[in-house]
Amino acid sequence: MPSRRMMGRIVLWSLVVAAGMAIATHRAWLPPAYDPTRPLNLGAPRTFMTPVKLRVLSSDRAMCRAALATSALRLRPVPAGGTAACPVTDGERVDGGPAPSLPAGFLASCRLAVRWSMFQTDVAEPAARAVFGMGLRGIRQAGSFACRDIRDRPGAISSHATADAIDVSAFVLEDGREIPVSAWRAPTHGPDPRIVFLRRVRDGACAIFGVVLSPDYNGLHAGHLHLQATGFGLCD
Repeated sequence: MPSRRMMGRIVLWSLVVAAGMAIATHRAWLPPAYDPTRPLNLGAPRTFMTPVKLRVLSSDRAMCRAALATSALRLRPVPAGGTAACPVTDGERVDGGPAPSLPAGFLASCRLAVRWSMFQTDVAEPAARAVFGMGLRGIRQAGSFACRDIRDRPGAISSHATADAIDVSAFVLEDGREIPVSAWRAPTHGPDPRIVFLRRVRDGACAIFGVVLSPDYNGLHAGHLHLQATGFGLCD
C-alpha cells in the first residue's frame, strides 16, 4: 500500500500533469475574453483579465493594433508622425468616437488610443449619465503630442513626447453645458454635481491608464486631467 508521502507525490504530479495539459490545450476551451494570448476586444464586456491584456498590448504592437480595430473610434493611421526629435512610429490620428474630442482630433500612440476608447465608453459616458442623466457631446482636450520635457523636471522626457498622454480640460454634456476640470475645487454651499462627476471620472480613469494626474496632484494640473498610457498606477 503506498505511503502517505507517496500518495502526496502522486496527487501533486497528477495536478502538474493536468495543469500542463490545460495550458497546452487552453485555446480549445478558454473564452477569448479570459485568454491572455488573445487580443483585447473593446466591444466585449470587461473581465478580470482586461488589465492584463492592457499591459500586454502596451508592449506588443500586433496585439495593440488588433484591439484598436475593435474600438468605436474613428481613426487614421499615422505611420511616421511626431517630429525628428520625437518620432511617433505607431501613431493614430483620433478623429472621432462616441464622445468626439474637441476642438479637433489628436495624435495618439496605439496604446493611448486603446485606453482613450475605453475611457469614453467605460468611464466618461457612464459617469455623465449617472450624475447628469445624459451622455456627452464631446470631450475637450488640451493636447496630446508635444516634444518636450516634463514641466517640473527638466531633462526628463514627457510622455507627451511619445504621444502616450493626453490632457483633458472639460467635458461637454448633450445639452451643451460644459464641465471644466477647473471646477474641481469650486466653492459650493452643498454637493456640486460637477465635482462629483469630475472625481468619478478621475477615479475611473485610474483603472485604465498607467498614470492619472488631477488638480489634487499639483498646481500644474489645476485645469486639466493628465491621462497617460504608460507608467504603473500613479493616481492622484
